[in-house]
Amino acid sequence: MRADLAAERAAADAVLDAALRDSTADETEAIVMAQDYALSRIMGNTIHENIIERNRTLSVRAVIGKRVGVATSNELDAAGIRTLVKRACEIARLSPADDEFPGLPTSGPATAEMEFAYDEATASTTAAERAAAVAKIVRVMVKHEIDAAGYVSTSAGSVAIANSKGIRQFFRSTDSAINIKAMSADSSGYAEGHARRFADLDANALATTAAQKAVAGRTPGAVDPGEYTVILEPPAVREFLGYLSWTGFGAMPFAEGASFMSGHIGERVMGPNVTIADDFAHPLGDGMPFDFEGVTRRPVTLVEQGIARDVVYDSYYAAKLKHANTGHALPAPNTYGPLPLNVVVSPGQKSAAQLVAETKRGLLVSRTWYIRLVDKLQTIITGMTRDGFFLIEDGRITRGLRNMRFNESIVGALGRCELAKDLVRSENHVVPACRIEGFHFSSGTTF
Repeated sequence: MRADLAAERAAADAVLDAALRDSTADETEAIVMAQDYALSRIMGNTIHENIIERNRTLSVRAVIGKRVGVATSNELDAAGIRTLVKRACEIARLSPADDEFPGLPTSGPATAEMEFAYDEATASTTAAERAAAVAKIVRVMVKHEIDAAGYVSTSAGSVAIANSKGIRQFFRSTDSAINIKAMSADSSGYAEGHARRFADLDANALATTAAQKAVAGRTPGAVDPGEYTVILEPPAVREFLGYLSWTGFGAMPFAEGASFMSGHIGERVMGPNVTIADDFAHPLGDGMPFDFEGVTRRPVTLVEQGIARDVVYDSYYAAKLKHANTGHALPAPNTYGPLPLNVVVSPGQKSAAQLVAETKRGLLVSRTWYIRLVDKLQTIITGMTRDGFFLIEDGRITRGLRNMRFNESIVGALGRCELAKDLVRSENHVVPACRIEGFHFSSGTTF
């Protein structure tokens, strides 16, 4: 173990030990989260904000009988820890009892090693190196007489967890992102990149993609509302999968009968070409090998060739529903229950370019925004296109379009889709582009 890693873990362990030692609760859980986050924000082809944020927090969950209290602080000296633990215990004593609370989890299977999750060069990226990436973006924008907005960011952090029942976990990782919105007077284009290693992001290529979309989208036309063949690029697919994860793939809505999966395990819910899993260890992803209770994560197949297979669990819902704990707890307290944080969609056979080439008449959606849930059980959402919306004619992208509002069932759309073969990370999901037949647009816009 490298000296800096050993020192970081030792510092976290000292805080965890102090929290457990100071607690008078029946059971205690402590989480130390540390993050160094750096961001260079772009507007009008200029860095207008450059920040570095360093934070280290301790969260304590105290259990007294069936009562639970949680408190968080970033005052991690001895006095601060004692004050925080006392507060968590006081909150527990004043909280209503939850007769279904099973107690804190105990240690389980060994946690996977993920040394690839941390990159020293990314952790030590300087403001000058981020500015160099911005310079590449700006050069492309100036060439096309376009303004860029967005950001270049890098981060490094760790999570350390211990409880009074024997759990002890530590994990550190790095991450980076480039987000570009290329804007002209009447059009815009979008591109994004996410990677654990900053060196894996190509600022020039991303800028070129965004700029080309903005140029191609100038003087936008319009099409009538209705049903269309639509190709969603990965950022738009990720928006859909994010809502599906929240509404359907967690044990809480499943137990409440509010998930589209409720009562349908083992039944076909999507097209036979659709397989969706939660996989913390996917090489393109940003997952960690245990959850926020310190329980080892398990890869979970959620939908297999269109068949509903399972949802994800934490210790509470595993006990409640008599199911194995899959290691998907969020930090306590939360109102969502366990959620899949690293969704991966299995790829198809064709390239995204081939999906376009095979489309007689359709629409290309770069990304979506302002999404709202309309019907949770039927997974109906409404939202709008943004930053690159195009008409496809005879297998070619022919012109930009004014944005449109859609109303669509996510599950319904995944029942009549074809998936591309190239997987791309968008935020924390890994997804392909997707062609959907009969996608419903309800109205147009003036922009």
